[in-house]
Amino acid sequence: MDWQTSSSDIRWWFWASTLAFIVAALAGWTPGYYVVMAISALQVLFFLAQERSLAAFPTQIRLAYFGFTLFGLWPELRWFVFAVLLLGTVMVTFFGRCAIALVLKRMPWNRGREVRLN
Repeated sequence: MDWQTSSSDIRWWFWASTLAFIVAALAGWTPGYYVVMAISALQVLFFLAQERSLAAFPTQIRLAYFGFTLFGLWPELRWFVFAVLLLGTVMVTFFGRCAIALVLKRMPWNRGREVRLN
């Protein structure tokens, strides 16, 4: 795996800022959970505007991620879900690998569709 950062790309900054707030939330700053949810919602809107489709693969990834962040509203699951999101967000931010994308590309509605992270 190669170290990949793209600090000139706003899409990379979405992930990097999400990562920073996940770390803050897991370190005890409770508002961080809600900031992560807000950034994730903004990503959905950004990609929806850019792709003009909920079915576009990059939009699907952000919708799934946003859905996972909503588990942060359930205090009993919050820490576990955000710990898993932390691992995935590190992978996508620094290595360009996305577990959600790997799962989504195998879904029947994505057969024959262009599969890309951004």
